[in-house]
Amino acid sequence: MELELKFKNKGLSNTLFPLINDTSMGNFRLVELSKIDTFYSGNDVVVSHSYKITCFEDSVQTFPPLVFRNGPIDIYTTNPIQIQVTSPNIDSAKDIKPIKDIILLPLSKDEVYSYLFVSFILLGLVLILYFVYIRFIRKENLFDREKPTDPPHVEALTALKLVETENLWQRGNIKDYYDRISDILRAYIEKRFGIKALEQTSHQLMRSMNEIQLPDYIIQDMDEILIKSDLAKFAQEKHEGEMHVAIMKMAYKFIQSTQLSNDVNKRTNALHVKRFYAQNKYGYKVIAINQASFRAMVYGLIATLLALSATIILSYSIPINYILGLLANSTYMFFVWYVLLGVLLTLIAVYALRAKMRAYWVIFDYNSIILKEKSFQKSILFKDIIESNLDKKGQLVLTDKAYNKYTIPVDVEYFQEVRERIMDVSDIELNDE
Repeated sequence: MELELKFKNKGLSNTLFPLINDTSMGNFRLVELSKIDTFYSGNDVVVSHSYKITCFEDSVQTFPPLVFRNGPIDIYTTNPIQIQVTSPNIDSAKDIKPIKDIILLPLSKDEVYSYLFVSFILLGLVLILYFVYIRFIRKENLFDREKPTDPPHVEALTALKLVETENLWQRGNIKDYYDRISDILRAYIEKRFGIKALEQTSHQLMRSMNEIQLPDYIIQDMDEILIKSDLAKFAQEKHEGEMHVAIMKMAYKFIQSTQLSNDVNKRTNALHVKRFYAQNKYGYKVIAINQASFRAMVYGLIATLLALSATIILSYSIPINYILGLLANSTYMFFVWYVLLGVLLTLIAVYALRAKMRAYWVIFDYNSIILKEKSFQKSILFKDIIESNLDKKGQLVLTDKAYNKYTIPVDVEYFQEVRERIMDVSDIELNDE
């Protein structure tokens, strides 16, 4: 209830109002003290004090008399007041009503500007990171953790050249000489044709070589190399010097006759080794997966901070949702939770992107090329391919007789070799747009 005390006097004087507190009002309690008003009525001065009081005793209560002092002598006392105090009428059969929801108010301009300043600083840091990526990381391939490997024929020819320069048979190390040549050719066959050559005996290896339908002269040379190597390794046979040179020449010839068609030494034999294409499949380069992941991470952070800025701007005009309560009560936590949510969504997107890229394969079958993804697989017969072009992004686009188009990304391992293989087995020319 409202309690108002007024004192009227002739002119200004040293009037002392009674002290209003919880001990001076009996069972009544002070809730709020309002301002003091002073106004004039003719020659009189009226001073008014307003209070809000309450009482929790359910009965007739007496509000005690209050004492006013006007100077050192005059004392005035109010009369006591009888007040009937009653409790609210509550229906105990009904449920207690819930607490009212917090009312969210739009942000002020100053709040918007201060929050936008922080979000723009974070956005600037991410853009600087992206600039560093564009300027340095992308060009220098800093994310390529794996050392690039040469095609199988380059590794094999380099290894044979090293054996030549070591002059092993000239120094009497004949067994070592044939061991090295045999191991180099077996490693080449395993990488080139997908045959487990290092785990097979010479007889098993020749049987596997016959299954991939290589020309007869290539099979004969390989058979000769394996026989001479086994005799030198297991029978300690000492071959003549001309035989050592001949075996080395046959090893060179075998590799040069079966290497990829985009190498000048093998072009004429490309169409004779179609069957070995079934042993090869190509996926995305590790560098390409890492680069795409980094770009997706930066794009996700930029999108998060732009969304953060948009949320702050919108909150200036309308309360958006409960999350703005964090912005009003704890700016720090609002930014932390918003950014963490954006980072979580970005990591999920990056994981999905990496999984999709790792699931992509280009597989060469005996008579077709297979494009395989996580939930998709398409087999294209070589005889149905009627056109092969490079688009503006450098990707390989294949067109079949039904005019369906299939795209092979430029970031696939040995992309140029894939182009050459398709040209060899489909008998079409590759065109660059």
